[in-house]
Amino acid sequence: MKPRLPNEVDREDTPDPPVVDYLNRLRDDLLERLCWDVFGSLNDILIKDPENSLTSFIGASIASESLASPPLSNILVYIDVCEEKHNIDEHEEEDRYAALEPLIIDKEDGSPIFLHDFVSQVHSYLNANKEEIMQCEDELYMNPVDLGDGVKAAEVIPDDDDRDWADGSREDPELSHFLRSGNILEGSRVFFR
Repeated sequence: MKPRLPNEVDREDTPDPPVVDYLNRLRDDLLERLCWDVFGSLNDILIKDPENSLTSFIGASIASESLASPPLSNILVYIDVCEEKHNIDEHEEEDRYAALEPLIIDKEDGSPIFLHDFVSQVHSYLNANKEEIMQCEDELYMNPVDLGDGVKAAEVIPDDDDRDWADGSREDPELSHFLRSGNILEGSRVFFR
């Protein structure tokens, strides 16, 4: 049996914190109509009308509808791929990848969060964190490689220029939380789903 320090927490024995299920309250009937390149321009966001024609989101009546039913006046928005990277990172806690702080959308007056509030604030949040999001996506979607003993691992093949460091040690002098697979091409578009 492994000795435990008095302040050590066994995560397997710790129950998950209670989660309020807001997902069932979000209006999929609105969100599924968005055609939203999250790293594009706000002006380029489109919505599908009932006939499946695409029209501009800006100024559309759908933008002033409540995001949730019953309405919410505050919500936390996490970036799933960054949360996933944090959860699977096997470094010691002090070296572990720290996921981005969630976006807090809070209508302090208690009024509902409208679709335009959600889209504009989430759009800004995602664009401010684009590089980190793309790095997490790139790392988490590496192609697995069969190691021959039934174990699979992600293969990262750096460019020749990246293999030798200035000191000749062939080791990165800085701890990096990201492995780059190159699977996500420059200029790729990412759509909200």
